[in-house]
Amino acid sequence: MSEQGLHKAFSSIGLGLLGLVIASGCGYHFGGGPVESPFDPDIKTIEVRSAVNNTNVTGIEVELTNGLREEFALGARLKPVRSGGDVILTTLINSYQDVPASYKADGKELTRIGTLEVVCKLQKSQTKKPLWEKTLSSSLTYLVAETAAGTLANRRRAKSTMIRESITRIERARYDNF
Repeated sequence: MSEQGLHKAFSSIGLGLLGLVIASGCGYHFGGGPVESPFDPDIKTIEVRSAVNNTNVTGIEVELTNGLREEFALGARLKPVRSGGDVILTTLINSYQDVPASYKADGKELTRIGTLEVVCKLQKSQTKKPLWEKTLSSSLTYLVAETAAGTLANRRRAKSTMIRESITRIERARYDNF
């Protein structure tokens, strides 16, 4: 068989296998959550309000708000709007604490544990009826570096990781039954 004939044969086999996989209905689908929306059919839009920061850590409210807006923009269930949504999501960064976790033999800190607490509430915009309210807490251990700048960089990465985890949990929490 010529090289061109082999190429056509392999192409035909590849297309045939692809057709079999599609026809077999392997069950894989794209989606960010349950197929059915847990909300009334008249709820189609969500307003994600800017997070309120009750801590002395600057900037985490911006990171949380932007991440939430991005997460809801990627989802297919509720369309995010700037104002006038059918439901309103409010978030409060209630606390952030750093505590020593372990020490070196010389008594200097080796690791710290950062703990972030976020309170979120979803309510209907016209009636202000709460659909759910949840308090989420995330903790992460990070290394204390030899320099203050290194420790601050490790702390910043830990806070960002905790915020991303909180965003995922908040987005998924809208499917919880309260």
